[in-house]
This record gives sequence, structure tokens and C-alpha cells, in this order.
Amino acid sequence: MAPLTRRQHLYLRLALVPIAALVASHVVFGQLFPGQPGYQFPWPYFLTVATVMASCWEVNLVVFDWLDSRLPFGQQPTRRLAAQFVLGGVATLLTFAVVFPLAQRLYTHHWPALPTVLKGITVCITLASLLNGGYVGLYILRAFLTERETKNRSISESSAGSNSIATPLSVPQLVTVAMHTGKLRLPVDQIAYFYSTGGLILLVKTDGQQVPTSYSSFAQLTPQLDNRSFFQLNRQFLVAQNAVRTVQDDTNRKLAVLLVPALHKQQPHEEVMVSRYRRPDFKKWFEASPIA
Repeated sequence: MAPLTRRQHLYLRLALVPIAALVASHVVFGQLFPGQPGYQFPWPYFLTVATVMASCWEVNLVVFDWLDSRLPFGQQPTRRLAAQFVLGGVATLLTFAVVFPLAQRLYTHHWPALPTVLKGITVCITLASLLNGGYVGLYILRAFLTERETKNRSISESSAGSNSIATPLSVPQLVTVAMHTGKLRLPVDQIAYFYSTGGLILLVKTDGQQVPTSYSSFAQLTPQLDNRSFFQLNRQFLVAQNAVRTVQDDTNRKLAVLLVPALHKQQPHEEVMVSRYRRPDFKKWFEASPIA
């Protein structure tokens, strides 16, 4: 699961790209600073670095998203780190090889000389390393916070369990879902699944009703959900136990999971594929559920 949403990445780019371009255009390329004789703001290099950095950032996001769906960080961290740095590095250098000469041609009206290309490669590698390092750091921070929250939740549940002896009736578990018009509280058994599409998270209830939420990613939603009752099948579906009807083996060790209700009312069920990487976690979760 990605540690940042697309909107957060956009805000970071708007803040960091101009700063990095400002520093690199003065320190690496222009090597003249305000107050020195003959100083002029190095607009061509500033625009070149900004264009290259924005392009490389977007390409790295595509690589990160692809790895998130096929090699999640939490399952095989060492392999994920290696794959991320190798694929991210190759994608960054290829993007640089295409974008940097074209940007130089556009902003300076001539192709870059070899020393300029070498400087650009240095800047490119440095920025790619910082971006990858920051992304991994956010993953580690999110894992730490999630683990701490899970421990706190376990302590709370244990305390609630010890006090439940004096309570003759159990209270249904409620989930609070943020919407654009307010907040909705409903029992877990009324939730079928959450569906992510185009930066919007839909709540699909067991009666088929679809409710738009104010979330833009599952990362904003999962801290409120009990991982014993909910499981993220892939990048689009986060399901409750009572939505799963059948689980079947598919090709390449994948699983075909049938959910009800379907997104489209004319269909009897919704078929969702679970990758072979998430298969063991799903099987463990499903077999431990009361309805399995």
C-alpha cells in the first residue's frame, strides 16, 4: 500500500521541484550566485532541472505503483528494496536520457555538451536516490505507526473483553466512514466492501447501495478498520468477510474471489483477482474468519 496519496505527491512536487531546480541550477550548472559580478538568474538550467525532475518523479511513481501491486513492501522487504532501487534507477536514467537533451534544446536552443550531460547525470542520480530513500522511509514510518496502532487496539480489545463479563448484551461493532457531507456510522455487517476508482473510494453496502466517501486512498481508511474483518484484495477492493462467497484457484497461483453484491446490479456477483503474492495472507485471513 502506498505511503502517500497522489494528491500528497502533487503537493510535494510543487514544493520540492522548484527548490531542487533552484539549488541545482546555481550550484551545479551556473555556479554564480546573487551579488557576484555578471550574475543572471539561470532560467534555462532552472527550467531544465525542473522539467527533468518532474518527469523522473512521475516515472518513479509508476514504478512504485507497479511494485506495490506485485511485490508489496511488507511481504518481502529486502527483495522489494532491491527491485525498487534497480527498476527506479533504470527508469530514472532512461527518462533523463530522453528528457534532459530535449529540455536543453528547448530552453537554451542548443544540444547539451558532454560536461553538462555528466553534471545532469550526477543531479539525476542524487535526486532519484533521495526520492527512493524518502519513499522507503515513509514505508518504514507507516509500518511502525500501524504496528503501534495494532498493539493499542489489542490492548483496548483485551480491556473490553475483560469488562464484557458484566455486560449481558454485546454491542455491534460500528465503523465510522467520512463522507463529503459528514460522517456515517454503520455496523460492520452492513458493509460489503470498499471500491477504489479514479481517486474516489466507494462504500458498497450489503444491500447494493453505493455511497461515495471523502477518502482518496485506502491508506486513509484502513487505520479505522479491524484487519480481522477487512482485507485488501488488490488496489481496487477492500472487502469485509460477509462479502466473500467463493474462492477458486486461478492461473499462475492467483485466486478468483467472488463478492456480493456486484458493482453492476445486472451481474450476480463481482469477480476479483488476488495475486499470488497476496494469496497466502488472504487464505490465512479467510480461513480464520467465522464464515469460512
